[in-house]
Amino acid sequence: MYLSQLPGECLPAPTRRRFPRHQIQCRARICIAKRHYAGYLQNISRGGAKLRTITPIRRLGDVLLRLPDLPPLRCRLAWADSYNAGVSFEIQLTEAQLRAWATSRSGLSTTAELVPCDGSDGGPAS
Repeated sequence: MYLSQLPGECLPAPTRRRFPRHQIQCRARICIAKRHYAGYLQNISRGGAKLRTITPIRRLGDVLLRLPDLPPLRCRLAWADSYNAGVSFEIQLTEAQLRAWATSRSGLSTTAELVPCDGSDGGPAS
C-alpha cells in the first residue's frame, strides 16, 4: 500500500485487472533491444502476461515476446522485479485467440472452460 492511500482504498487484484489472467506455464523468449532473456510464461490475459526470467532483466524498453505457437508479440515492460516481469501487449489478444492458444497449450478439449487464476501474483494490473 502506498502512503497516500487510506486503508480500504486498495482494490483487490481481480477488481483492478481489465482481463482475467489464466495460469499457463510455458517457455518464453523476451527480447529487449539487443538483449535476449530466456524465461517462462507464468500467466497470461488478453492484455498482458507475467513472466519469470532465468537472469534478471537489467534493461528497460519495448519488448518482443516469443511464445510457442503464437506470432511474436510486441509489448511494453510494465514492471520488473528481480526475476519476474509484467508486460502489456501493444495489441490485445482476442478472446478467441487466447482461448485457442491456451486450449492447445493445456491439452484441454475445446469445450473445456479456462479457469482464471486469482490474480494474487503481486504485479500491477494489465
